[in-house]
Amino acid sequence: MIEIYYKNNEIRKYKSIDEVEYLPDNIFSIRFIGFFNSDLEIISEKFDLDLTSFSKKEDIEISSHYIESPDQLSLNFTIPSYSLNNFFEEKDIYILIKNEIVFTFLSPEIEESLNQLTQFIYNFETTKIDTYHQLFIFQIGVISDYYADIVELISKKIRDLFQKTLKSKQFKENDLDYIAALRYNNLLIRESLSEFQRILLLLKKSYKKKENTYIKISEELEDLTVIADYLQYNFNRLDDLNGNINSKIELEQNKIFKILTIITVCVSLPTLIAGIYGMNFKYMPELKMVMGYPIIVLVLILSFIIPLIYFKRKKWF
Repeated sequence: MIEIYYKNNEIRKYKSIDEVEYLPDNIFSIRFIGFFNSDLEIISEKFDLDLTSFSKKEDIEISSHYIESPDQLSLNFTIPSYSLNNFFEEKDIYILIKNEIVFTFLSPEIEESLNQLTQFIYNFETTKIDTYHQLFIFQIGVISDYYADIVELISKKIRDLFQKTLKSKQFKENDLDYIAALRYNNLLIRESLSEFQRILLLLKKSYKKKENTYIKISEELEDLTVIADYLQYNFNRLDDLNGNINSKIELEQNKIFKILTIITVCVSLPTLIAGIYGMNFKYMPELKMVMGYPIIVLVLILSFIIPLIYFKRKKWF
């Protein structure tokens, strides 16, 4: 789907590139939602765009994610999108500026999330955008708010799990797997956020002569720094949570070892006595005594009960 935001504040949606009448003087923004690689060549020709940045998304160097030329600015980065299996999935976002038009390429999942934030923060019906710079910086602000939302989501899940852990005495392997999933999600956000911050730092230098835009980017960077701090808090909470669970698991294991020790000692003493009297020697103490058998039975019972009394006083159970 193609969504075009015109300078008269009108928004139109198209299903095909062929339906679009490209009039640069009348357009602020064009969004390509759920595009395919096979569409890129057609898009490049129709809108006169350099899309080489699409082939560099796997590169680590910031120069592959921030490409500035005399007639075009290209940004590309990944952003985590929440899925149903507790793991985030990385989705690509491409933002290009050419002919004073902001071109955005993104997946339907991210578009839906960003669109919800846009409707919550910004009212297109009552507020008019005067320049493409305003629209571009607004998009940057929405992405920053999206990072804040997903970090809050992870933080809430960690707090809920922490409260559950403090109240529960039994743990399952799923709890540790869930912690691993939260750590993985937090790591994806941190990597994506770091990449986005590096892009904004370069963008800030580029817009140094445009005071209002420069100030807005600086403000977004400050907000992202606060979000990065919360990400670190999440890692610290997960470390504490993991340590708490491991400590309780060790305590449970110690209880099991204590029980096994009690059973071993209580059974081994009677077994030792029974083993001695089970040997076929001709001359053995009490062998010919009338009360020999009851005495040995009593000794066996006492050898089982006395260790139990001892461990009970030691508060092993």
